[in-house]
Amino acid sequence: MSARQIFEKFDKNGDGKLSLDEFHEVALAFYNNLSQDNNFSQEEIVNMFNEMDTNGDGEIDADEFTTCIERMLKEVFDFCDVDGDGKIPADEMYVAMTRLGKECTEESCADKVQAADADGDGFLSFEEFMAMVIGDL
Repeated sequence: MSARQIFEKFDKNGDGKLSLDEFHEVALAFYNNLSQDNNFSQEEIVNMFNEMDTNGDGEIDADEFTTCIERMLKEVFDFCDVDGDGKIPADEMYVAMTRLGKECTEESCADKVQAADADGDGFLSFEEFMAMVIGDL
C-alpha cells in the first residue's frame, strides 16, 4: 500500500482532502502501529495536522499527505537504522522497537524483517521499511 492509497483509505467522503477528523484517524493508525502507548492528545493531532497542511487551507490534500508521510517515515527509518548505514537488520529493528516501547522478541523482529525483505538481502531498505509500515495500517 502506498502513501497515496492510505490517503484514499482515510478520505472518507472522497473529496480529495483530509479534514481534521479524517486526519485524526490517520494519526491514531500510524501511532498505534509504531507504539504501545496510544495517548495522543487532541493538541498533538492538531499540531501535526497544521504542520502537514503546508498551504494553510485547513485541509490536507494528497500531495501534502504523501510528502509528509514519506518524510516522517524517513525519520523513523533513520531512528531504526542504529548504525546509520542505510539498512535495517533484525537486531537494529529489535533495538528500535524496544526503545519505542513495543513488546517484541528478537525472533519476532527477525520474522518481520524477513517478511518485508523483498530483495532477500537480510536487511530493510527505506523502500522495504516504508512498505512494511504502511502495509500494516
